[in-house]
Amino acid sequence: MLGHVENFWVKGILEKSLHGAALLDLGIKEDPDAVTYPWAIKREANKETLPAGTSMLEIFQEIGMGRSLLILGAPGSGKTTMLLELTRQLIERAREDVTEPIPVVFNLSSWTEKLSLADWLARELNNIYYVPKKIAPTWVKENKMLPLLDGLDEVKQESRDKCVDAINQFRKENGLTSMAVCSRIQDYAELKTRLTFNGAIEIQPLTPDQVNEYFKRLGKGLAGIRQVLDKDTALREMAETPLFLSIMTLAYRDTQSENISISDNSDLQRKHLFDTYIERMFERPERSKNEKFKKHNVLSWLSWLAKKMIEHHQVPYLIENMQPSWLGQRKPWSIRLHNGLSGGQIIALYGGSIYGPIYGLIFGLTVGLSKSGGLMGALLGGAVVGMIIGLIVGLIGGLSVRPTKIDMVDTLGWDWKQGKEGLVSGFQGGLIIGLIVGLVLSLTVEFSIAIVLGGGLFFGLLGAPIGFLIKGVVAKSISQTTYPGQRIYLSKRNFVVTFVLFGLIGWIIVWLFGGLTISGLRLGLIFGQIFGLSIGLRFGGGAIIQHSALRFSVNFNNLLPEKLVPFLDHCTDLIFLRRVGGGYIFVHRLLMEHFAAMYPD
Repeated sequence: MLGHVENFWVKGILEKSLHGAALLDLGIKEDPDAVTYPWAIKREANKETLPAGTSMLEIFQEIGMGRSLLILGAPGSGKTTMLLELTRQLIERAREDVTEPIPVVFNLSSWTEKLSLADWLARELNNIYYVPKKIAPTWVKENKMLPLLDGLDEVKQESRDKCVDAINQFRKENGLTSMAVCSRIQDYAELKTRLTFNGAIEIQPLTPDQVNEYFKRLGKGLAGIRQVLDKDTALREMAETPLFLSIMTLAYRDTQSENISISDNSDLQRKHLFDTYIERMFERPERSKNEKFKKHNVLSWLSWLAKKMIEHHQVPYLIENMQPSWLGQRKPWSIRLHNGLSGGQIIALYGGSIYGPIYGLIFGLTVGLSKSGGLMGALLGGAVVGMIIGLIVGLIGGLSVRPTKIDMVDTLGWDWKQGKEGLVSGFQGGLIIGLIVGLVLSLTVEFSIAIVLGGGLFFGLLGAPIGFLIKGVVAKSISQTTYPGQRIYLSKRNFVVTFVLFGLIGWIIVWLFGGLTISGLRLGLIFGQIFGLSIGLRFGGGAIIQHSALRFSVNFNNLLPEKLVPFLDHCTDLIFLRRVGGGYIFVHRLLMEHFAAMYPD
C-alpha cells in the first residue's frame, strides 16, 4: 500500500508537478483562527512566517497524538503540493516504523451526504486503492491508515458544511486517527462551521524578490514578462502563485512586452494566460506532431473530458472507469441499442441454459419435436426457444431501461464458502426445474410419478455442480493499473478463460448425465457453449460489450476520438495532461476548470 500511494501521488504527481520548479521556498503561517480547537483551548496566532526550511512533517508532528492539520491557500498556491510533500515524508516514516499508520490520499470531491466519513473512506479504499471490501472498514476503525483529504472546496457547495460536520464527527469517534485536510482559503472562509482540528496553516504568496529571482534564473527569454509585471498589478499578483508563475514561463517565453495582454480584471487576465499557454503548447517544436488530431478537435474533446471528470469526480481519468452516465440525459440510440443487445444476450444465455428446457418441452412436444428427436430433441428445442425469448425480452427491456454501471473483472479467484452455497442452491433450483419438466412431460405423454421424481433428481444433480462452479468463482480487483486500458485487457482475457473452461465443464457434465451417448455428446456441445458464454458474460464479457458500445456511442457523437490512448498521449506531449500509472490527470485542476469552461455547450 505504501508503494501504491508513493507511485501514484509522490512519483506520479508531486515529482512531475507543473509548478514544482517554481516552489522556491513557500512561506507558511499558522492560522489558529481557522479551526475550532478541541477542549475549547484557543491558541494564540503567530503572525510570523515559520522559519525557512521547516518541513511539513515537523509542522505535523508538533501537533501531537491524534494530530489534525488544515492546509489553506489560494488557488494554485501549492496546497496539494504541500499535502503530497507531507505524504512523502509520512511514507518514509512509516517504512522506518511499522507501527505508524499508512498515509493515504483521498479527494473529497466524491464525498456525498449519504455516507459517514468512515463509510466513505472504506468505499474509497475499495474503489481507488482496491482494498477488499471486508478489510477496508477495519483499516478505518483500527487507525491503520492516516487520511490525507484534498479538495474540501471541490465538494458541492451546498454540501460543504455537512462535509465539515462529517469530518468533525469522525474525529469524535476516531480521536486517535491523525489526518490532514486541504482547502482553498476563500471557499473555507465562506463556511458556517469550522473543523475541530489541532492546527491550521496558510500557504503564503511568493514575495516579489522570489519572483524576480526566479525569472532571473531562467534567463533573457523572460525579459518581456518581467517588464510587464512592473506595470500590471493583476499579472504581478498572479505571479505570486507558483502555478501561474510556472505557466507564465511557458506561455510568455521569448515574447515581447507589447505582445502580452494587460488587464485590470484578474479573471480575464487568468483566462488570457491559460489561452496563451494552450496556444504556445501547440507551437512547441518538441511536441508530438500527431496529424491525426486536429487542434479544434483536441480542444473540444478535452473540454468534454474535463467537464465529465469534474462532474463525476473522476480524478484521475481511467478509460475503463468511463460509465454510461457520462452521456447525460440525451441517451442516444446507440447506447439504447447497446443496452438492449447486451442485456438481451445475458438474459438469452441464462434463460436458454436454465429455463429453456421448460419452454422447449411445451413448444417441442406441441409441434412434434419430441416425436422426431425424443427427450434430447425437446431439450435442444427448449434451449433455442429460451434463447430467442430471452433475446427479445432483453432487447425490449434494454431499450427502455437506463444502462447499468460497467464493472470490469480484473482477476478470478475462488471462494469455498460461496461454492458450498452454490452447491445447495444449484441442487434446489435444478430440483424445482426438474420436477416441473417431469410433470409437463408426464402430463403430455402419460402420467408417471417416476418420471416426475426422476426429472427432479436428474436436474437437481445436474444443477448442483453447476451452481457450485458459478457461485465459487469470484471476481477480484488488482491493486493498481500500470498502463492505460489494463482492466479492459484483463476482462477480455477472463472472458475467454471462463468461456473455454466452463464450456468444457458444461459439455462434460451433460455428456456424463446423458450416459456417454452420441445424443448426449451433441447436447453437451450445445449446452457447453451456452453455459460457457453465460459464465463468460458474467466474468468480463458483459462489461466488454457494454464498454465497447459506450466507446462507440461517445465516438459517434464526436465527444472523444476512437483511438483514445494515442489522443491522451498526444495531450500529455502537449503538457495538458500527465500520465499516472494507467490513468491521466490534468496538470492542474485550474487548467481542467479552464478547459471545462471552454465549450460550455
